[in-house]
This record gives sequence, C-alpha cells and structure tokens, in this order.
Amino acid sequence: MAATSLFIASPEAEARDCNRYQGYTMCMDLVAQNGNYNRWNVDIQNAYTTEYMNITCYGKQLDTWQSRGGFSQSEADAVASYFCSL
Repeated sequence: MAATSLFIASPEAEARDCNRYQGYTMCMDLVAQNGNYNRWNVDIQNAYTTEYMNITCYGKQLDTWQSRGGFSQSEADAVASYFCSL
C-alpha cells in the first residue's frame, strides 16, 4: 500500500518570492499546506555561502527542517526558527 502525503500542494506556491536584505538574499516558496502546517522551500545567499532549506512550520512555530549548504547546524536551526516566527 502506498503512503500518501499529509500535505496538500498549494496553488499559491507557484510564485517564488525573493527579497534582498542587508547582507543577504532570501527566496521562498510555499509548497504545501495542511491545517496549521506550512511547508516552505527557502534559499538564503550571502557573500560567503548559499543555504537550501526545507522548513515545516506549525503556525508560527518550527516543526521540522532540513538543509544543505554552508550554514552550521546551529545557524540553520536559528534561521528556520526565525523564519517560522515571521
């Protein structure tokens, strides 16, 4: 029996939103929603590295995250927590 995803793809997720801040650029896509859960793809680029993150928020709280790139685990965790709090 095949497992089904708990998330429903969001039609609004088709547009990628990118913003430049002092010292870095952040791009994000809302890729799925289920109740209070929201799954995001987030890319962060600064002068030193690029980080690619998959972040799941429950409301404004961090649920889970995965990432690859130049951030340390503590940096990625702090970014994911901050992102969900917005």
